[in-house]
Amino acid sequence: MKKIYKKYFLIIILILIIDIISKLWILKYFDLYETTEILSVLNLFHVHNYGVAFSIFSSETLWNRCFLSILSIIIIVFIFKEIVKIEKKEKTDFCFILAGAIGNLIDRIHYGFVIDFIDIHINNWHFATFNISDCSIFLGMIIYIKKRIKTNFK
Repeated sequence: MKKIYKKYFLIIILILIIDIISKLWILKYFDLYETTEILSVLNLFHVHNYGVAFSIFSSETLWNRCFLSILSIIIIVFIFKEIVKIEKKEKTDFCFILAGAIGNLIDRIHYGFVIDFIDIHINNWHFATFNISDCSIFLGMIIYIKKRIKTNFK
């Protein structure tokens, strides 16, 4: 394995380890729907997401579970091909997206849902509850967009 790919492989593995450990911790120490305030704008709130972002497609059916798992696998394969295809360019954005997609796919296959627990809120307004994999995907998208903007304005 090329040295450059080891770097990206380690990024993916590190994110997956943090994601899996955090979800196992939530499962062990929090009941479903249990909330603990961390900061005035941050709670840990154990929920199960049967859908995708913002609980879209959130039915607890086998069809839904299979459909979303297959969709995730297709996305993961596509991103992996992009990582391999791109030469001599920074691939951190794709690694973050890939790690997040794999982390949520592991949940979906193993549990039938994704474990979410990060609840950011201001007073009674709550953003969608999310997890480390979601943070990784979001960060990867920010890096990707920033690179594209930078490239387009040169």
